[in-house]
Amino acid sequence: MRTSHSTRRSLSSRLAFIGTAVVLAVVPVLASAAAANADDSFAVTTPSQGQVDVPEYLPNTAQFAGAGLSAGNHVDVQYVTGDGSLHTAIYGGNTRADDGSWTAVANFDLLGVGQTQVISTVEEVAADGTVVQSRPLVFTLAVAPNPANPFTVTTPYVTETIDSATPTFTGTGEPGAEIVITYGARSLTTAEAGRGIVGADGTFSIVTDFSRLEPGAGTQAQGGVGAIFTETLNGEAVPGADQQSILFYFAEAPVPLIPLTLTVDPSSLTVADVTDPDKGVAITATGFSPNEGLTATLTGPDGVAVELSGAGGLFADDEDGSFADRLTLSGDVLTGEYTLTLSGNRSARIISTEFTVVANPVTPVTPGGNGGNAVPAPTGSGQLANTGFDAAPLGALAGGLLLAGLVVAALRRRAHV
Repeated sequence: MRTSHSTRRSLSSRLAFIGTAVVLAVVPVLASAAAANADDSFAVTTPSQGQVDVPEYLPNTAQFAGAGLSAGNHVDVQYVTGDGSLHTAIYGGNTRADDGSWTAVANFDLLGVGQTQVISTVEEVAADGTVVQSRPLVFTLAVAPNPANPFTVTTPYVTETIDSATPTFTGTGEPGAEIVITYGARSLTTAEAGRGIVGADGTFSIVTDFSRLEPGAGTQAQGGVGAIFTETLNGEAVPGADQQSILFYFAEAPVPLIPLTLTVDPSSLTVADVTDPDKGVAITATGFSPNEGLTATLTGPDGVAVELSGAGGLFADDEDGSFADRLTLSGDVLTGEYTLTLSGNRSARIISTEFTVVANPVTPVTPGGNGGNAVPAPTGSGQLANTGFDAAPLGALAGGLLLAGLVVAALRRRAHV
């Protein structure tokens, strides 16, 4: 005799109010009645009869497998729920190979609180809904679909806006388990907001600290904060306690946005200074996102972009987003006013400032002076080179010789007269 689904559903409905004990007695009867005149090719290999700690395939589910499924037929699983009724567990259909082997996924989310034992019947069902063969199967799940102490986050709720910079988060979990709360922090790191132990009553309350957020981050305008809650017991993950992720917003950023500044000091430099790698253009900046890449651009007096040596691979400070460096101009440097712009590649913050480049100073030429280092006069100037020797005595001697010559000449003229 074959039992149709409509007949079995009606029977299950009548049994529901009697309780689990009656259903446990009826399920084997249904299985034996359906299989009385059927062949024995249909089989369940996974889970096996009496298997314990059957792993989760997906939350609340287990994977089934077997053999002997006839072409055109499908597999169904009926199990006893927490209220004693029968419920269909298969979802998503079956996969059948040409040799009759099959796989399916069953969901047991209606088991009782803390219940892991599954009492079920695995059925081969024809296209018209007639049960062809049934196999009773009892096994134990590794994780209760409805844990006695579920891991939940009560506050904050998703997309809640919080006024406090150090909010208190609450929830439930396994007594004695440790709850750790983490979040995405500055410099693309992960920081801990707080941790605490679930009390004997199954609840936790943890005061948090989000001071490692990037300056200005955490508000709704900035995308909020994704807090990750993790539950462990004795250093191991609690079975069935998946991480909880809650997106919430701060009314005001826990870490205020740092003012954006950019300074060139000194603001007036010579051509020689800006092209000297040891001097260059000394700049300081604040207000960027910690550890973000920066882009520096420079526009010359003629409005044309100027190439900067050493402007590649610039990064803001890991902690406060400040920046300090020396940039060097290359190529032909014009005198005049320059505009320097610094932008954050992640924060998109931009700031500009100006500085002036002046011509190199000219050293004046002072003949005979300059501290004993006078430059020789040009040829034909009538000036002698300064040798550092005093010529006054030679002048006096020359004058004396000239006078003596004149006297001798006069005496000779008298002698002839």
